[in-house]
Amino acid sequence: MRRAVTVICLGLATLAVTAGATSAQTPTQDSVAGSGATSNGFTFDIDARSGPGGENPTGEVTFRFSSGTVFFAGPVTCLSVEGSFAIIRVQTSQFGVVGLEVTDSPAGDLIRGIPVGSSSPCVSLGGAVDFPVSAGDVVVTDAPELPVSKDQCKKGGWRTYGVFKNQGDCVSFVATGGKNPPAG
Repeated sequence: MRRAVTVICLGLATLAVTAGATSAQTPTQDSVAGSGATSNGFTFDIDARSGPGGENPTGEVTFRFSSGTVFFAGPVTCLSVEGSFAIIRVQTSQFGVVGLEVTDSPAGDLIRGIPVGSSSPCVSLGGAVDFPVSAGDVVVTDAPELPVSKDQCKKGGWRTYGVFKNQGDCVSFVATGGKNPPAG
């Protein structure tokens, strides 16, 4: 009997450790992050973040010639993410606003860019210069939309977001405008 209880306890402990080790937390922000080199002679650093609906974009993007001289650099002014594809706008002193499209792909990451008008919305570019990533990596993270009203948390709605531990956690997130992050 003692041996059976020990085996059951060890089994439950293993399950608890395995569940904790394999559960991934759902991201609460969209982001594009990475650094590396392109096949056409540039190095890059990208750190762009926003809320899941593109709100409050922040971060920096820098492209350099292989010599290390800055090609363009500046703060992120817009970020729109859909799956593994992102659109970024960067305010630069070199070209004004630069639009970037970033594709995170197992077959090879691609960055496309072109100067755009200062009032250009965060939409696809059309024609642009390709910067195929030859070294390094770019990771695009598409966070799920989060609730904006308490009603979205009620009647089990908090479960649909995958980041809240209960309804109260969800309501607290909404009530604080996202300043109290999900605890789940």
